[in-house]
Amino acid sequence: MRLDAGHHTLTCGACGAPLQQLKLLPVAAAPVRPAISHQPRVRKLPKAKPTKPVKRRKSLFRKLAEEAFDLVEDIFD
Repeated sequence: MRLDAGHHTLTCGACGAPLQQLKLLPVAAAPVRPAISHQPRVRKLPKAKPTKPVKRRKSLFRKLAEEAFDLVEDIFD
């Protein structure tokens, strides 16, 4: 910082030039993310509930066969 007659101006520490006269340096648009130095954590998916087996309906033929078997069984009893 340089004190002149009544006002203060900032100056470059290396060359002594006033900072108002220096060009602006370009600023990077987005900061670069550092590389991963470790293995990322593996996400565990929630376990699915075991599903109940679907109960199959009896076919018409099976129902008739059971009725016939019951009838034959009743005859022999």
